[in-house]
Amino acid sequence: MMVDFVSQMKTVNLMMSLVQGNLERCTPYPFIPCTEKPMPDRSLYGLETSTPEAQGVESAWLNGFFCALYDCKTIHVHSVAVLRHGKLIAEGSFKPYTAAYPHMQFSLSKSVVGMAVGLAVQEGLLSIEDKLVDFFADDRTLFRSQKLGTVTIKHLLQMTAGVKYNEIFSETDRDWVHGYLSSDCAFEPGTDFYYNSMNSYMLSAVLEKVTGMPLVEYLMPRLFEPLQIPRPRWDVCPMGITKGGWGLYLRTIDMAKLGQLYLQNGRWQCADGPRQIIPEQWVSDSINGMVQTSPNNRDSGYGYQLWRFPVEKAFQYSGVYGQHVIVLPHLDAVVAMTSGSQTFVSDEASEITKKYFARDAEGFHDAPLPSNIRALRKLKETLAHLYAVKETIPPQPPRSALPFFRRDNQEELAPRPVPEFAKPLDGRIYRLENGYGSVMPLALQIFTNNFPPAMNEVTFGFTPGLCHICLRCGEENSTLTAGLENEPFRSNVTYNGETYPVGSSARLTTDEDDRPVLKLYISFLQSPFTRVMKFIFYEDAEKLLVRFDEQPSISESTEMLLSLMGGGSGMQKLFNDEMAQKKLRGRLTEISLPKLHGVRADLRKEQAEMKAEVPAVDTDKSKADLSE
Repeated sequence: MMVDFVSQMKTVNLMMSLVQGNLERCTPYPFIPCTEKPMPDRSLYGLETSTPEAQGVESAWLNGFFCALYDCKTIHVHSVAVLRHGKLIAEGSFKPYTAAYPHMQFSLSKSVVGMAVGLAVQEGLLSIEDKLVDFFADDRTLFRSQKLGTVTIKHLLQMTAGVKYNEIFSETDRDWVHGYLSSDCAFEPGTDFYYNSMNSYMLSAVLEKVTGMPLVEYLMPRLFEPLQIPRPRWDVCPMGITKGGWGLYLRTIDMAKLGQLYLQNGRWQCADGPRQIIPEQWVSDSINGMVQTSPNNRDSGYGYQLWRFPVEKAFQYSGVYGQHVIVLPHLDAVVAMTSGSQTFVSDEASEITKKYFARDAEGFHDAPLPSNIRALRKLKETLAHLYAVKETIPPQPPRSALPFFRRDNQEELAPRPVPEFAKPLDGRIYRLENGYGSVMPLALQIFTNNFPPAMNEVTFGFTPGLCHICLRCGEENSTLTAGLENEPFRSNVTYNGETYPVGSSARLTTDEDDRPVLKLYISFLQSPFTRVMKFIFYEDAEKLLVRFDEQPSISESTEMLLSLMGGGSGMQKLFNDEMAQKKLRGRLTEISLPKLHGVRADLRKEQAEMKAEVPAVDTDKSKADLSE
């Protein structure tokens, strides 16, 4: 279809913008910042807490679960909450992350859309057999695919619509509804499984059509308020429609509540008594009416915007980079987890959960257990010493420096003094050359459509245990404080008008040439992403080299981006060519792993003055020397 070809051309232009480094022109619509400053909130809002033993769970068994997550090198967990019998029995955050901040849910948002559809069906606003096109009779599409005309709400729920218009096109179009309705289907709707976030977006668009209000407004009195979930942020498309398939931010404890709701067949104990929040039949249909997602995996399955989990009768809500809510009816338990892992749906965290929450899990019992103070204390100690980035763990003092009677709740030892070789860097300003190096990880820029300018100036300051860094990007200054050989420190940075809470750690060392090196880790606490910057000072610290990296790695994000382009035709196939993909990956790596050179600000002034004094014949030589 012509519209498919136009969308493919836009996708090619997007890829070319990335290849050329024109990041600020990647999308046709401007970035609109969220003006609300994120604030941490530790309140449980009605959820009861308990000890593991009181709910029939061994603290030692849970400690093994958290240790297994922590020790696994292929995942990067940020926070975990465990419920048993509807009570919170363990919660752990991996520093600098904290469960007090809402976290990007990505595709886990879809499961909340599924709940919203169930509510609308109950209210008689739609049925799952309704045709999608009937809700958009005013759409201006001239030549509509006959297959698309048969797509139903149920097809969208189960990801069996087969519509080709997928996530990548949302980066290049303003009117996603029109783009979706103008596309074609890869197969007859209902005959195969094709995971596509735009299906969930269209469900959101339908819901906003039939309710006459944004999705969050619709869900506040029906879902979020009864569960005492604070009003969440849910991003909208360029046309103002809630994204649906992604864009939701939730705290880990709120994620766990949504899992517990389905574990209780849609019922919830509200302030005014028990209430049926989601229709019981809808919950049953969502879980039991699954389609097989992989012909080679009998354990695979997808229901109404949720996935099967490979334990008997278990299921999960999942989002990319390791956002999970795993519901385990056989144990009457829920595990909620946020992460920064390079995976989707199933990862090592899933395998660890499967092991520790299996049907024959040794640590779970039907009746309460006697209290075990020693095991509970060990579990709490583990939960207090979890780190998302292992390189940021503060170095331990020698055992002889610790009094034998010291306890974890006692005052920490005084922070180490600033190393002598770093003292000359205190207060020093460096001006940086033009490049691609931004404080925000490239993957976060792409997902949020926020492309801040590259860094052009950096200032360093040091106090015992802390490093203070002022980063200038374009006309915006952000000052963050990082724990220096110490616990991570939380700050806020603002780019293009939006504020991001971050947790930062810094390490001072020297390289093989005895040059000072500062390694900085900046974790964006509401996202899976961490920016890594390595500052190398040379020529008596008069010059600076900055190298950039990010976690999760851009290579994994690139693979995911390229996978979304499958199934296209024409010029889009250019980027499915092995050589073209190799070039694109290389260019994305260059952009995401850039390096910037800098010169001390007052040195730059001295050089300018010296250049003005020398004869014209020596100017080119002076420039050459400076560039070296």
